[in-house]
Amino acid sequence: MPLPIPGALTYSLPPAIKPPEPGTRILVPVGRRNMVGICLGESGPGADENFTIRCAKRVLDPAPLLSKESLAFLKWISAYYFYPLGQTFAEALPPGFLSARDSGIIRILSGKSARGRSRFKTRGWDTEQGMVLTDQQRQALDRIKGCIEKKEYSPLLLHGVTGSGKTEIYLRAAAACLESGRSVLVMVPEIAMTAQITGWFTARFGEMVAVLHSGMTDAQRRDQWWNIRNGKCLLVIGTRSAIFAPVANPGLIIVDEEHDSSYKQTEKLRYNARDMALVLGRNSGATVVLGSATPSVASYWNALGGKYSLITLDRRVAGRKLPDITVVDRRCGKAGSDRTRSKKCNRGRWLTDELEQAIRQTLQRREQVLLFLNRRGFATYVFCPDCGYVFRCDNCDVTMTWHRSISPRGGAGKSGADPAGILRCHYCAAEKKALPVCPQCNGHAVKALGFGTEKIEKELREKFPGIITARIDRDTISSATRLEKIVRGFRQGDIDLVIGTQMITKGHDFPGLTLVGIIWADMSLNVPEFNAAEKTFQLITQVAGRAGRGKIPGRVIVQTWMADHYALQAAFRQDYRMFYRHEEALRKQLMYSPFSRMINLKLSGTRKDQVMKAGRRIADFAIGMQATNKKGLGEGVDILGPAPSPRARIKNRYRCQVLLKSQNISVLRALCRAVIDKAGELVPSSVRLETDVDPESMT
Repeated sequence: MPLPIPGALTYSLPPAIKPPEPGTRILVPVGRRNMVGICLGESGPGADENFTIRCAKRVLDPAPLLSKESLAFLKWISAYYFYPLGQTFAEALPPGFLSARDSGIIRILSGKSARGRSRFKTRGWDTEQGMVLTDQQRQALDRIKGCIEKKEYSPLLLHGVTGSGKTEIYLRAAAACLESGRSVLVMVPEIAMTAQITGWFTARFGEMVAVLHSGMTDAQRRDQWWNIRNGKCLLVIGTRSAIFAPVANPGLIIVDEEHDSSYKQTEKLRYNARDMALVLGRNSGATVVLGSATPSVASYWNALGGKYSLITLDRRVAGRKLPDITVVDRRCGKAGSDRTRSKKCNRGRWLTDELEQAIRQTLQRREQVLLFLNRRGFATYVFCPDCGYVFRCDNCDVTMTWHRSISPRGGAGKSGADPAGILRCHYCAAEKKALPVCPQCNGHAVKALGFGTEKIEKELREKFPGIITARIDRDTISSATRLEKIVRGFRQGDIDLVIGTQMITKGHDFPGLTLVGIIWADMSLNVPEFNAAEKTFQLITQVAGRAGRGKIPGRVIVQTWMADHYALQAAFRQDYRMFYRHEEALRKQLMYSPFSRMINLKLSGTRKDQVMKAGRRIADFAIGMQATNKKGLGEGVDILGPAPSPRARIKNRYRCQVLLKSQNISVLRALCRAVIDKAGELVPSSVRLETDVDPESMT
């Protein structure tokens, strides 16, 4: 059942109904209501000794909805991530599939959902089908095709610099797999990338392509799911949830931008779709290609250790060069590296003279510009200069961001909106009027500091009148269609300059883009995460790689206060191995992934004292299990905490965590299992306990 309970429920069937096969949906009574669950099979003898068996209402599927392979895969996911099996089914199935409403039952019985096939535009996304592969591309494709022909589990890491032609390899490998009679699953980390890659694959393979992502309507997702389940679509493209698509007999699984943290779900079932792609490939005997210009440290470590096969593309296609990078060191009196051109600049403005001049020259040549800043809004820090009061969210321990171009609880540009804008919390969406009277001293001199993408766009329009700009962040992108329109317009040359957050940094191919400006390269280095340097290197390298992918060479200008940091130095040189050597040494010293495994036990509640006490009881219990050393339980596991989360209160819930870390995954999981089994006694009902296996973030 899709309920937070650890096991299955047992029901009887009316005499006239034949027992359904595992994977079939059944309508059953639960308390005073009816619910839809998934049949796992018949219970064993004596299962009805301790409780009364209720009778099921109805079998809803003439044949199993979930295949044996899908059932086994979902059971594995449920066990690995310590998540209830019924709720795992609910996460995996499209919206409404476990609905007990009359309309849902009708839809279940009919097997129908949307009125027509979802169709995808291909205009503007065509690739060069007759293009000649480089020697490196051809060798990479031959290796992948050889693995597909073996029909055995073959994990490969395709490490190719930006612009090295990984997508063309994906297309041709998919063709080879389809010709062999097997299906293909292609995964991308964000909805922002689906339009482009769907266009390319649809142009090659037509109606056999299905798409799955959360930006589609519920009806579209159900429609696509049925097309995949019924064998109408043999090639599936999607974001992380596409890992649950009912792909029959997959022979090739592609995980593009495999390093991206968006593959990790951060609530409910906290799975990592990249890791699950490897499990699915192992179960089905498929070739799994992990592709990236900036592989995750764990994936590269696995490749060097022989767990994955490593394929390297270190040159761009058509002899195109990687972009020239200029580093603007914003520290006073500091010179740059002798291997990168560097200039000192005024640190009081977000736009330096070097970048402003480069933007002007690029626009005069009728070429395109991309500016990257991973911070949205107009100003990030609003305060009262009279008394020092800082405007923070009442529900979360974070400052509120000033937005000028969006109206309260609505989209951009609505008539009648307050011209001053609003203050908004980026965690709970709480809002306040901007710029308000200070609640502490009643002062009227409230000021705002900092800058985000909204402010940059406004000032650029004033500085370069007449240019066509677009902004890509969560405030402007209300739907996948809106994002696709901007991306397509920029690709076709209808937009001169784009300002964006990380939504625009990876995977996109813009032939006319010759200048990339990185406003604040080191912003993500100082967050409390063990992998902050890795994420920063990946972001900078990826966004720099958008420049110069057409016939005109590209240029990147990077503004930073930390030009000497190894992650930035490696990104400036486009040197992954340099970054990996530094990061590997630090990870090994501190025993972080991939040199250890981690499970984060996250607690939250409305009372801080209750949350911290529950965390203390969990930590004490785990330490006690270590002390007893029963069957080695907990031996070699570091127990860190309880400690308040870096963002200690979100949506009026206080948060703390207990981190378990060990080199022995079996011992680590056994200790975690013991804690979860005891949670009913350790954690009060007012406190929520969630388990994050292999966490990507500690916040």
